Amino acid sequence: MFSTFAKTVAAGLPEQWQQSLKRRHFRRQIRRGTFFTDEPEWQLCAQWLRPGDWAVDVGANIGHYTKRFSDLVGVHGRVISFEPVPETFELLAANAAQFMTANTTLLNLAASDETRVLGVSIPRFNTGLKNYYGAALTTAGGSIQVMTCAIDALSLSGPVRLLKIDAEGHDPIVLRGAWQLISRLHPTIVIESVTDDVTTMLSGIGYQLQTISGSSNTIYRHPAS
Repeated sequence: MFSTFAKTVAAGLPEQWQQSLKRRHFRRQIRRGTFFTDEPEWQLCAQWLRPGDWAVDVGANIGHYTKRFSDLVGVHGRVISFEPVPETFELLAANAAQFMTANTTLLNLAASDETRVLGVSIPRFNTGLKNYYGAALTTAGGSIQVMTCAIDALSLSGPVRLLKIDAEGHDPIVLRGAWQLISRLHPTIVIESVTDDVTTMLSGIGYQLQTISGSSNTIYRHPAS
């Protein structure tokens, strides 16, 4: 996004200034059509979502996938995005306000398996800037406290066809909190942190694993989807 020198300089600015610079930068990207990620599955989403579908974006960050989902599901679809870190959520909300379709529901919550309060640890880059992409839930305090919520607690009634989970190691717990939805609707699942427990859980109800060259994510698809 910026050069190392620019990032080092930005790290010395007040955080509200940093936020303002980011808002302006992402707004320009959205208007120019350059607000995207180079992850292979970002393009593949067009195979998994159709107009009218619903999608859930866990760990939405600034909204690259949220925007992609929003564009694909259209005016009759719905995107539900979880982002617990307040500073990142502010940018997500500012970006979503620029989307072509007002079909996103933004939740300043961490998806988990129950409602509670947990800490979040936020590492820093070598430049000194906070690495919000690496923000992770922790039971050992953390720099901020956030509320968690299970996806099943939302009782989503729409046709959820895609569930993307990027929760920095909390992914298996997110799955447990969405198990009723997964068992009922069999959405395609794009997940970053894969463990043996995840594979066992999903294969037990018929999901098949798919890896994509050049991607850090794993895809799980169900024959019924």
